[in-house]
Amino acid sequence: MAPQRFTFGPFMLDAGSSALIEHGLPVAIGSKPLALLQALVEARGQVVPKAALMDAAWPNTNVEESNLTVQIAALRRRLRVSPDGEEWIATFPRVGYRFAGSLTIQEPEAPIVEAGPALEADPSIAVLPFANMSLDPEQAH
Repeated sequence: MAPQRFTFGPFMLDAGSSALIEHGLPVAIGSKPLALLQALVEARGQVVPKAALMDAAWPNTNVEESNLTVQIAALRRRLRVSPDGEEWIATFPRVGYRFAGSLTIQEPEAPIVEAGPALEADPSIAVLPFANMSLDPEQAH
């Protein structure tokens, strides 16, 4: 399955390229908040446990839960509030977080494959001259 694009408010998260776009322009956001946002929107409104979020942002690394709190706060500051005045991310104390905004999921368009030059009916081989790079005269051709 191809990576999806998630649209919410003025934002579009492209899961394939791990990019956040706002009003058509790339958003400067760190890799940790971006990984957290992607994990939250991919859960499609379900609560994501803190451990799962920490695994998404810090794979194979043990980190303190306070790091998650700091990165969620940075993500909230960057996203601001939704057009209806609500937070994009809801907190479930001692459990985890949930993406609370209205989300539109778009399947990416299939890439356009252009036809290359037509191949000849019969394949051919080109033999090019080469130089003897060794000091052994036996290897000369």
